[in-house]
Amino acid sequence: MTTTVYFDLDGTLLEYTTPFDELLAGVLSEDPSPELAEFFSDRVLEGITEIEPDPYERAFEAACDRYGVSGDPPSLAADYVALEAASMTIDPAVRRLLESVADRHRTGILTNGDGPMQWRKIEEHGLDEIVDEVIVSNDLGARKPDPAIFEEAKVRLPADAYLYVGDTYEHDIVPAREQGFETVYVGDEERPEASVTASGTNALASLLLPLLETDDDR
Repeated sequence: MTTTVYFDLDGTLLEYTTPFDELLAGVLSEDPSPELAEFFSDRVLEGITEIEPDPYERAFEAACDRYGVSGDPPSLAADYVALEAASMTIDPAVRRLLESVADRHRTGILTNGDGPMQWRKIEEHGLDEIVDEVIVSNDLGARKPDPAIFEEAKVRLPADAYLYVGDTYEHDIVPAREQGFETVYVGDEERPEASVTASGTNALASLLLPLLETDDDR
C-alpha cells in the first residue's frame, strides 16, 4: 500500500524565532510604533486571507500612505520577505524526520500563505530539495480549511492512503480528516479527540518516525 505524507510549513516544519515588530523594524529606517505594526500586520493578513496578489507590497503601500513610512513599497516588501524567511529555523530532528519520510514515501508541503513568501521560506531552508510537491494556498486559489486544497494534494501525489501533519486543529486536522487523511496534530491545544498528537518538533520527530518506517513506497 502506498502512502503520501504532507506537512504544514509554519509552526510544523519551520518555527518563528523573531517577533513580528522586530522583523518590521529590520526593514524600516526607524522602529515602528505599535499602531503601525498592528496596521501592517492586519493588512498583510487581510491580503493573504483574501488571496490578493502582493499582500506585503500592498501593506507597505498602505503604511506609506497612512503613516508616512519612507521607502519604496516593492523594495520594502522584498526585504521583509527575505528577512522573515531567513529568521525562521527548522529543528535538526525535524529535518531528519522529513528526510526519512521522503526516503520512504511520496512527500509534500501543503501550506496557507502568500506564494512568494512561502516559496522563499522553503527554498531558504532547502526543503524543496527534500519533498516531491509543494502546494501554497494563494498560488492555488484555495486556502485551508477549503476541501479543494486537500483534494488537489491527492491529485498531485496519488496514493492508497494519505497523512497530514499540522499544528492548527481547525484548519489543518479537521478538514484533512474530512477529506480522508490520517492526521498528526502538533499544536499546543489539548485535543484528546485527535488520533495522534505531539507537543513540539522533537516530540513530532520521535513520535512520527516509528509510524512511517513500517513500509516503503519508493
